[in-house]
This record gives sequence, structure tokens and C-alpha cells, in this order.
Amino acid sequence: MRKEILLIVFILTCGFSFAQSVLTPTQINVFKNGAYYIVKEGTVYPKQNKISLEVPSTPLLGTYWINTAKDVTVSKITYVTDTLKSMTTAENIPEIVRANKGKQIKVTYKSDDKTSKEISGVLQNYFEISGMMKIKTIDAKTYYILVSNIIDFSVEETPANKMTSDSLVRLAKVEFDKNVESTNLKLVYMQTGIQWVPSYNIKLISDKELQLEMKGLVENDAEEINNCDLTLTVGNPQFFYGFNVDPIAYQSQSNVSALYPTGGTTGTIVNGSYGLMQKDTKQTMAGDYAVNSEEKSVPDYNWSDYSNYSTDGEKTNDLFMYKLGKVSLKKNTKSSFQMFSVNLPYKDVYEVDIYDVVNYSYNSYIGNDPEQKFNVYHSLKLTNTTTNPLTTAPVFVMDENLQPLAQDQMKYTPVSSTVSVQLARASDVIVKNTEEEGAKTDDTKKYGRETYMKVTIKGSVVVENLQTKKITLSLTKSLTADVTKTSDTGTIKKTGKYYGLNPYTEISWEVPLTAGEKKTITYSYDVWVRSK
Repeated sequence: MRKEILLIVFILTCGFSFAQSVLTPTQINVFKNGAYYIVKEGTVYPKQNKISLEVPSTPLLGTYWINTAKDVTVSKITYVTDTLKSMTTAENIPEIVRANKGKQIKVTYKSDDKTSKEISGVLQNYFEISGMMKIKTIDAKTYYILVSNIIDFSVEETPANKMTSDSLVRLAKVEFDKNVESTNLKLVYMQTGIQWVPSYNIKLISDKELQLEMKGLVENDAEEINNCDLTLTVGNPQFFYGFNVDPIAYQSQSNVSALYPTGGTTGTIVNGSYGLMQKDTKQTMAGDYAVNSEEKSVPDYNWSDYSNYSTDGEKTNDLFMYKLGKVSLKKNTKSSFQMFSVNLPYKDVYEVDIYDVVNYSYNSYIGNDPEQKFNVYHSLKLTNTTTNPLTTAPVFVMDENLQPLAQDQMKYTPVSSTVSVQLARASDVIVKNTEEEGAKTDDTKKYGRETYMKVTIKGSVVVENLQTKKITLSLTKSLTADVTKTSDTGTIKKTGKYYGLNPYTEISWEVPLTAGEKKTITYSYDVWVRSK
């Protein structure tokens, strides 16, 4: 009767147990804000139509999904905290002692500050809390020795370097709608802990062309990724719930706050000035870096003869995705990948932005300093002739001789658009701005409870090139007013925003200046102010 009861208990235990299953990463898509999307696939072998999967540590809210083959569907998933045994490698003396319990050992240990002793016997036990090990010698004596006092430890037989440890994990216990011997599963989720950091390198080729090179640094602090298709994404996807963690990841009974959005975050951008100078070949780094120690001399290469290369990519809706193929990313490592190298056209320009120095719509009087000088920056205005957008990232600029010129931020630039990269402040290009009040008209308007009258303002911008070469000055003037007239073919653009009755307006000029040339640019605008 006792045997029959034990048999029944055994059968019931098997019937309600969950088969432990492991799925393999096949795809990973990494975003710049520190989040990643991962796909794991594999064949599972249910026991009594049940399996268990380990839940990722911090899945983002609502992104954890299990997809099944057509022949079976998931009827229920129960999330629990359970204890799992795992094998780990012993890496220090306490762990080595723990791994070799029951074996014949020899120990040299400190008996006091000046002397040491040696003892041989069977390691019967190791008490982790006290750090004490129990040794029984051949003469049947038992010794207790603190592991912290060990000077030398050896195993008389084949040593064990693996040990079993218990760990608490979150498990998804999956129940299917029918009992099958095996079925294919695809698991997807998003999580934080892997991000990519882009950076650019510009090398000048001539006065009209430059080489733009891009690399992506992938930082993995989340999980092991082996032989997996890696995608790096450019764009600004909506992350409505930010980094809120899905409640399946923890034991607590309620997490109402997880349903409220926190907004996404952006990844930390590093300085981006470290890169490889490459010659004729594309080199991809995936965590390993090799140096040829047998190289005795440096070949006299033509380093200005740059090679061009590209990484496969595609535009998907509002995002651009670089496909890097299969890679392995070890946990707690950083891996750098060369993305592309292209030649782009550029213009050598000088840029200055002049804000609304008077702000007559608010102040109702002229009060600017006619001797104030505005900062002018020497810049490279390049055109994105690639097939992919340029993402926001550090950019390091070098001249034709690979000498450093500047470091700036590359702004997001769609295909066929232009972007400016600042090199330095140009103190030898002078820009001043003055304005004077013109006629006050009889035109009035009611706005709310106030009456406004229209005033005409005349402005002038004095520009002077003290350099010994011809330059092009890109000048932008911002105003809270309605611009009516400009000299030198200035372009007027209203942004659509208003301060009361007055629109926000920008005037842009492209002003060529010969060496030593001084020029005055003029404009006029109408502004509505309160009647006094």
C-alpha cells in the first residue's frame, strides 16, 4: 500500500511540474535611448502541456509577448518567483573550498601572527556564514579552520572547479491549450541595459569635398548575446511609458503607477574622438582588438586616399535601421562597429545668428548697444547625399593632414538636407547690429482689452571681413515683428508663432565678402505696440 501511495504522488508531481525551456536570441534591435528589442526562438518540449521560461529582469511595460506555432496556443501564463539551481565556476578560495567538499585536501594556514601549520584530511563541510571549514584527519581528529587564515590550499585528487548555487528567479509558467510533444515558440520583449552610441569623423579632402565616417558603440549591460542578428536604429520612436517595468518582473501585488507614462530618455553621448584610421579595408570590431606585434616599421601610406564602405540598412516607417548581421555581444562589454564611410560635398562658411536685440514689441523703445559684436563661427555646411539620415552624435573634424580641427555635435539631418558643423569662433569677422525708430502710423488694432498702434523700425547690420581671403557669411536675424523690406536679397520666413499681434520672423542672408571688405545690410519691419 505504501509503495502504491508513493507511486501516485510521483505521478501527480510529474503531471504538475513545468519543463524548463531555454530560447535562443535570434534578433536584437538597439535604440540610442538605452532600450533594446529582442527576439528569442526555439523548440520546447512540454510536460503535460506545460513549460516554464525565465522572465527577463526588467521587461518594459506591455512588451513581453509569447508567439506560438499554428498548431497550439497559449491558454494561461502564471508568473512566480522560484528557486533554481545553477552551476558556476569557483573563482576564489571560499568558492574552491565549497566546490571540493568530500575530497582529500592539504591546507597550510596561519595559527598565529608568526607561525603557520599544515594539515591533511577530508574536507567534510564548509560553513558559508562563519567562513569555517571542517576537516577530518586520518587519525579521526576533527579540525575547524577559518578560510580567511588559509595560506595554501591543494586537493589531493582531481579538483572540482564548478559549484552548485541557488538563485531566485522569476518564471513564466506557460500552459498550452493542448498536449503536444514539441512546438516552436518565439518570445519578444523590450528591456533597458543595451544601447548604442553613434559618433562621426570628418576628414577634409579638398575645399569642396570631405570624408564622413560613422561608427556605433554598443554597450551591453543586460544579457549574453551570441550569434544574433544585430540592428542599430536611427530615429525618434514613441516610448509612451518610458522605462516603466512590466509588473510580471516582480512579486508585488499591485503596480498602478506603471500605467502612467514617464516619457523616454536619451542615451548618454560620449565625446566620440576615438576611432581607427583605416586604409583600403573595412574593419569591424566586435569586442576583440588585435595588434600585429611583428610590425617593425610604419609603411608610407597615402592616408588621404580614403576607402568608402557602407552597412546594409533600410527605412522602416519613420525609422532607419542599420543591419550589421550576426554578432556576439558579451554581457558587461562594449563593442564598436564601423558603419559607413562616404565622400560628401560641403561649403566653407561663416555663420552668425543675431537675436532680437531691441524686442520693440515688448519694450516699446530702442535700447541696443551699437558697439556690441556678435559671435561668428567658421563652419562646414555639408549636404547629406547618402541614402540614410544622419543622427545626432558627436563629430570629430580633422584636416587634410589628419590634424585635429574641432569637435562639434552633428544634428539630425534627413537625406538631401544640409547641416553645419562648427569649427571655431572667427574673431576676425566683425558683425554689429543697430536699429532706429521710424514713423509711427495712425493704424490701430484692438487685441483683447488693449489698443495697439503700428510702428516702423529700420535696422542695419554692419559686417566686416578682416581675413586675407574671400569668405561667405551666412547671417540670420530673428525678430518679433512683420519684416517688410530687406537689402542684399535677404530671405524672409515667418515661423507661424505669434507674440500678441506680432509674428516671429527670420531673415537670412548669404553675404560674400572679399578680403578686408566692409558692408552694411539693411532691413525694415512693422511692429504693433500698446498705445500710450
